[in-house]
Amino acid sequence: MQHKLSFYHVATPPFLDPADGAVNRIVLATRSGQVRIIDEGTWQRLLAGAPSLPDALMSELAGMQLLVPADENELQQVLARSNASSAASSDYYSVIQPTALCQLGCDYCGQEHTSKQLSEVDQDLVLERISNGIRRSNRYASLSICWFGGEPLLGLAAMRRMTPRLIEIAAAANCTYGAKLVTNGVALTPALISELVGPMRVKQIEVTLDGIAEVHDARRHNKGGGRTFERIFANLLALAKCAQDGLSVSVRCNVDRRNYHSVSPLLRQLAEAGLQGKIRFYVASVYSWGNTAHELALSPEEFAAMETDWLTQQVELGFDPQLIPAQKSIVCMAVKPESRLYDAYGNIFNCTEVSYVPSYGMPNKYLLGQLWKEDATSARDRLGDFNQKIEDGAYQCSSCCMLPVCGGGCPKKWLEGYVPCPSSKRNMRDRLQLMYAASLQQQA
Repeated sequence: MQHKLSFYHVATPPFLDPADGAVNRIVLATRSGQVRIIDEGTWQRLLAGAPSLPDALMSELAGMQLLVPADENELQQVLARSNASSAASSDYYSVIQPTALCQLGCDYCGQEHTSKQLSEVDQDLVLERISNGIRRSNRYASLSICWFGGEPLLGLAAMRRMTPRLIEIAAAANCTYGAKLVTNGVALTPALISELVGPMRVKQIEVTLDGIAEVHDARRHNKGGGRTFERIFANLLALAKCAQDGLSVSVRCNVDRRNYHSVSPLLRQLAEAGLQGKIRFYVASVYSWGNTAHELALSPEEFAAMETDWLTQQVELGFDPQLIPAQKSIVCMAVKPESRLYDAYGNIFNCTEVSYVPSYGMPNKYLLGQLWKEDATSARDRLGDFNQKIEDGAYQCSSCCMLPVCGGGCPKKWLEGYVPCPSSKRNMRDRLQLMYAASLQQQA
């Protein structure tokens, strides 16, 4: 069989490798996520069509999908894998917003917060939909819930009432159950943490800190302007103690031109608190949430360059950042036919970025339906046909080697005219070099 070098790869420039004294490249096969060191002579032969390479090497490179059949349409293969993963996913995933309330007044947030709570009547309708959905197919092995906001912990009564029944639904379908919580961290007290990771079976918790205290408090203050950093940080320290008990804890830092300088001091503070190995830290650029927040964002090139520095700092401080992004065969819930978001008003969406956002109109232009009505299939396809749009060439993803890694990015942002390419598209070579340098240091 004739082979060709896969289009889906990233290679560093050639460098003198201290490990063996040869001129090598670090190569990522983005279709498999595998990384290999390849000497420059072999790399040039691969670029020339892989002539006369040893059989064992050909087999290895084909196994990591760096070499593929010469007649293969790779874009179709990548999208076919994504579509198959979405259609056959064994995880039944739903997002529940138990309230529209939030204590914070973040100036880049596009949501409108009210005191609305998910009523018990609507809770029961959500549970009925999830139960019916998971029973329609025998392919599901797990039921996963994401508690989202507003601030979901302000809807704790609904979370407490619904969780035992969600666990029962999962058991009746012979599925495991687990939940994720995305929270601002203000109400995340030690006592509540024990309840969340215990009877409520929360396996992942994400908390946001936008820099050290004075910077964070200028952005993520409460509705009255009061400070929140110290309370959130104290709660994070309590939360990190549970990380060894199977709980995954992540800290997200949203940055724009006003606070990017505070990322490094925050990293040092996290390190001084001994959170290495207990949390995952990552930085995200602010973006339009139906508002003008993106106007304050760093340019993609600026963000990617700064992110490289922040990743390097994490390595130096003893954190273990995700240098090689995980592959996304399923880009997001929008392309999973059964996945839904249920908000506190009983509205149904297939995206986490659209509920409670007044700029999307009334009714919300992304609305699929309400709990008491059948979903509008055509509305689901607005975001759900994302892979087909890529194949049709509607977005530049069709000609990007990072497609298997990011899955194409956010379907909603593409639809709204933004370019949501991941920062790794611009700094992947730096990430590969950092990963290799860190591995050599560990071996020394």
